[in-house]
Amino acid sequence: MATHRVHLVDLPGFGDAPAPPADWDTVKYADLLEHWLRDRVRGSVVIVGHSFGGRVAVRLAARQLPQITGVVLMGVPGLPASRFSKRALRQRSIRSLRELLRLLRSFTGPAPLDWHTHTFGSVDYLAAGDLRSLLVRTVNEDLTESARAVRCPTLLLWGSEDVDAPLWLAYRYQSLMTGHATLEVLPHKDHHLYTGTGAHLCAFKIRSWLPAHADI
Repeated sequence: MATHRVHLVDLPGFGDAPAPPADWDTVKYADLLEHWLRDRVRGSVVIVGHSFGGRVAVRLAARQLPQITGVVLMGVPGLPASRFSKRALRQRSIRSLRELLRLLRSFTGPAPLDWHTHTFGSVDYLAAGDLRSLLVRTVNEDLTESARAVRCPTLLLWGSEDVDAPLWLAYRYQSLMTGHATLEVLPHKDHHLYTGTGAHLCAFKIRSWLPAHADI
């Protein structure tokens, strides 16, 4: 039996929607989605966002719109690692190597830079196409203050094997949201936790969480 109406939104540059202007960031995406909700959707809303869409969902939830009564975040990056953590040190080393290869490009040709891209680029980065510059810009956004501003009930769905948005991010989001977030870790699932059998598991977790937490 249908209990909720689901809207699948093609954000600019995703699905069939044309690419956004070159200067866009997650704030601009949140602006667009807020206008869309006000114009097209009646009643309360639970926002579900995965990865990049989750970044936009955090930005939007931070605005504390009365219409948004809950948020589901799945494998969302956007929080900085500790400056001296292994992850942060590795990221700085990768960036430094890329800058060096960029400086040497006139001598070495494009092959070393191409090797760097395919060796260290994430799946999302490699598939980004025309959105690659936008993705690079959003990777450097810090959503800490936006996460702190979220006051609606939030479900954090995370794959235990997620390497693109490691599990420490889920715990950090939960801490920043000060009692508003519930964490569900899906064992043996990676960043794309909604694929295969994960789709049914994610749907079950969301349906189980909704009645007790989101007023919808």
